[in-house]
Amino acid sequence: MQAQEKPYLTGRTFLFSILKGEDLLQTLEAFCLHHGIECGIIQGIGALDQATFGIYNHKTKKYNKIVKKEDMEMLSLAGDISLFDDRPMTHSHIILSDMEGKSWGGHLMAGTKVYSAEIFIQELTGDAKSRKKDKATQLPLWPNPVALR
Repeated sequence: MQAQEKPYLTGRTFLFSILKGEDLLQTLEAFCLHHGIECGIIQGIGALDQATFGIYNHKTKKYNKIVKKEDMEMLSLAGDISLFDDRPMTHSHIILSDMEGKSWGGHLMAGTKVYSAEIFIQELTGDAKSRKKDKATQLPLWPNPVALR
């Protein structure tokens, strides 16, 4: 095995709110583009008016989209930022709670409408991290840093 990855250093730190009615994914990606963030870590909490998330089906190689049109608590947003097609892409997952305390979660998708959200982004500096569509999974993935010989 040969490691090909270099360590990243922390860059700028951002703490901000997303306003009611905004699309969570679109706002995160627009923020990254505006601030030139090409690599980083995202975390967040808040409340949603509507959640759209997906579960990846390994057989069909497509996301099964789930839309919850109800008030939900965003217990956790966790993800990363890297480049895909030379633009910042956020890859985030969410864990949600409905009004009965039942948990839901999956891959964050466009169509998630914010009631209130607090976001933390930690920029990472170093070589740009880029995604490429993986042939086996059809997902935009980072290259494997360990080459098996």
